Amino acid sequence: MASVGMFDSCITGHWFSQKAKDIWSDSNTIQSWLDVEAALALAQAELGMIPKAAADIIAEKADVKLLDADKISAGIKETMHPFVPVLRQYEAVCGTDAASYIHWGATTQNIFDTGAVLQLRKTHNIILSDLDNVLNAMAKLAADTKNIPQAGRTHGQHALPITFGFKVAGWRAEIRRHKARLIHAAEDAFIVTMGGAVGVFSAMGGNGRNVQDKVAELLNLKSSSIPVRSSCDSLAAYINVFGLLAATVEKISEEVIFLQRTEIAEAEESFHHGKVGSSTMSQKRNPQHAQNLVGVSQLLRSRMMLGNTSMIRMNEGDAAESNILDVSLPEVSIFAVSIVEGLYKLISGLNVYPENMKKNLDISGGLILSEAVMMQLAEHIGRPAAHHILYEAAMSSIAKKLTFAQSIHDELKKAHVPDTLDINKILDPLHYLGESAECVDDELKK
Repeated sequence: MASVGMFDSCITGHWFSQKAKDIWSDSNTIQSWLDVEAALALAQAELGMIPKAAADIIAEKADVKLLDADKISAGIKETMHPFVPVLRQYEAVCGTDAASYIHWGATTQNIFDTGAVLQLRKTHNIILSDLDNVLNAMAKLAADTKNIPQAGRTHGQHALPITFGFKVAGWRAEIRRHKARLIHAAEDAFIVTMGGAVGVFSAMGGNGRNVQDKVAELLNLKSSSIPVRSSCDSLAAYINVFGLLAATVEKISEEVIFLQRTEIAEAEESFHHGKVGSSTMSQKRNPQHAQNLVGVSQLLRSRMMLGNTSMIRMNEGDAAESNILDVSLPEVSIFAVSIVEGLYKLISGLNVYPENMKKNLDISGGLILSEAVMMQLAEHIGRPAAHHILYEAAMSSIAKKLTFAQSIHDELKKAHVPDTLDINKILDPLHYLGESAECVDDELKK
């Protein structure tokens, strides 16, 4: 079997969003470069720097379908330059007269960086739309389950009761904040840089900033305040939000994996007949989708340092570092769209099992309500003394295999504390859910 990339492999290709792969294909990458060249020519023509007739031809011929991909590939291998072979073919299809004005005063990195922003903006729009789908799905799930009690766990152990809707609302709040971070980061990252060889518009005849502003207007982007070629902090900041998003997606997916364990069985990702968990154990219903999300999220998080490394560019330009982002930006973009699409599938298809949540809440025989008893008792004897009695009762219940209620009665008697508490009522999880439902309502208003 031929070795192929993970995005195109018949084994792993289905992990990744086809929409995102299309955006970052070689064809669409080159098309984005041509779109920038067309905008540059039209802007310069409007400012009287090049003939309008030439600019019109340059814009009309800015179509990747007119170029030969195989020749471009061979040319890049021969010249060791990623753009010159594209320019040569582009010049040929535009004709001698118009070709004289292609790439006027610009440098390759100007075209690459601005073209990448065009692709990233398409990616961004898909992510925002998919995040809205996730937020809506989480809102519905949280509303539907805001009163379903579940064991809250800390350090992997039962802590206090919560509701499942409270957990989901917490996930939604994080996703909502990540969406806001992406929108904010895009304000700085989606910019046009047209400064030329060293960023000072040397070959623009004094019109450089006007050209850049006009290109930005044509492409519906912002214009860089100072087009320093060695700066990519804004893009790195945007990419780092992908890493934060991936961490949340991974956390949610790991939680589903935990809740789907046979011994817990409180929730389960969607299952269809024909989905196979094991080649030998036919009973397996593995959380395969959640596990794939964990894996892709980890792939994305592992790339985060590359964006920061690419910021460290020597002098006024350095391909050794800018090349890093050229390679990693398509990857992280595809990963980001893929995990958001996958998260929507996970949340919208999640099966919740309240009866198992109730069973697990009761598994400790009331120990999960120790704080509830302590707080009631503390009103009479103070919190430190109440904590000591409840600690001894809990340890005795576990060691002697007694019910928690019996152990509490025994410890109260030993401590000569009046036994006036309605223990059975206090040990009902439904009476100690705090403000879980109200917190869900607060989140769903946002």
